[in-house]
Amino acid sequence: EQRDFDPVPDDLPRKARTHMPELPLARRQGNFNEVTLGFDEGQARAEAARCLQCGSCAQCLACLSVCEVNQAIRHGDQVETIFENAGVLIVADPDMAPGIRGEDVIRAYGPPAAKSDVHAMMLRGFSAAARAMVLLQQNGMRLKGHGITFVPPDTGLNRHMRIGVFACRCNDSLGWSTEMDAYLAQLDAQTDIVHTEVLPSACTPEGIQRIVDTVRDQGLTRLVLASCVCCPLNFVCSACTDQRSRLKQGLFEGTGISRSMVQTCNLHGEVLRHLSNDAQLAVRLFKGIMARSVGRARKLLPFPAPARSYNFTTAVIGQTEAARYAALTLAQAGFEVLMFGSAKHPLSEAPDHAHIFAFGGSTADAVSGTIGNFQIHTECGDGPRTFIVGGVILGEKSRSIAIYRPHADLPGMKVQAGMQKEGVTGIPFMYPCGTSISGLFLADPPGIQISKRTKGEAAAVLTAAAMPRGPRQSRGFSVVIDEALCRGCGRCLKACPYQAIS
Repeated sequence: EQRDFDPVPDDLPRKARTHMPELPLARRQGNFNEVTLGFDEGQARAEAARCLQCGSCAQCLACLSVCEVNQAIRHGDQVETIFENAGVLIVADPDMAPGIRGEDVIRAYGPPAAKSDVHAMMLRGFSAAARAMVLLQQNGMRLKGHGITFVPPDTGLNRHMRIGVFACRCNDSLGWSTEMDAYLAQLDAQTDIVHTEVLPSACTPEGIQRIVDTVRDQGLTRLVLASCVCCPLNFVCSACTDQRSRLKQGLFEGTGISRSMVQTCNLHGEVLRHLSNDAQLAVRLFKGIMARSVGRARKLLPFPAPARSYNFTTAVIGQTEAARYAALTLAQAGFEVLMFGSAKHPLSEAPDHAHIFAFGGSTADAVSGTIGNFQIHTECGDGPRTFIVGGVILGEKSRSIAIYRPHADLPGMKVQAGMQKEGVTGIPFMYPCGTSISGLFLADPPGIQISKRTKGEAAAVLTAAAMPRGPRQSRGFSVVIDEALCRGCGRCLKACPYQAIS
């Protein structure tokens, strides 16, 4: 009754022990030969693969040496109960807390008969977040009007060249080669390279602290970081993982290390993944990527720091049920909302709220600009007018005709808003309600069977999430076209689903 082991699963197949080979009786007489002959490799593997489920932790502590780098295993930890206070509770699993009731309890799941559509499930989650946002809102705490994006103080680049090279072994998850160690060791002989080091794991607190301490102790002014990080920029793309984000945040936030002094390369994805199949290829790629990274580090330049306006108002175009719920949700959460009619349906009605400014009879003909600085080109009673907003929500009717104009002298293009599907390529990843234009959302995304209210609330919370909660920090980067090479054919405009070409 007091057993301290887990029961053997009923569905686990029974498998007898491997019989131990023994020396025949006739060959044992008159000598001292070993009777038990031992297992061959196949027998040993079969026996080692047998279930050990009935034996709980034997306290052999072998796991400590295996996980020595991360030190993630702590045998001295005790079970503890943690209490957290919250203003709103969102229940995402109906089986976990079916008995919880209250006005501040929000259900993020559908009825039992609802289909398990992943996009509908995401919209329900967004809708629950929107209702929580409204319950927790405090009037007067939202930013109004517009502000200026700024860049945090940056130490910039020191002209004096002192390069440090760090390579991450990624806990040997994909292996490592002694030839890589040898190549890094001889890099010290190169001009301007004052430090080279191989780290077991760069994204752990110990690894990050080791880099920071070395920069300070050695007076490094350039860094080559060969790990899983693709770029040192202050944004997250679809290639980023928890490890990459953790390493960038730990290395650049409050450490005094400028992003502009770091040259990163994806050693994990470009090199180490080849080790198991072709070690020589991996070593050759390693030498190439390290040599190129060191060369780029010598040519690093300070990051540009352009300032631009950022608006905190949202424009809702259209008067469908989903669009009205989106506008009302944002208004109840303290955001300022401008409402316009679509090109074929002038605005005739809008929710009654102090934060909603409805332009009766208006039509929105086009949208241009970028997140934080969208221009809404409208026709009002007194003629054409342009409004500046931070985010845009398109209603159902306006979606099919609303066009985004990246250039005043070029024809507009339809906004892409399709969901990714298995086996279908060429569609960029977008959340439901999202579009290929950052900051521009759909109040009623097509192809998702769910209520209009849920869709509208989901679009509202996504727009609110895109708005800054304080002085916005951003870095702007512009790609310059080489006029000697560009023919001006315009194919890049049609190829880029994000409307990024300007």
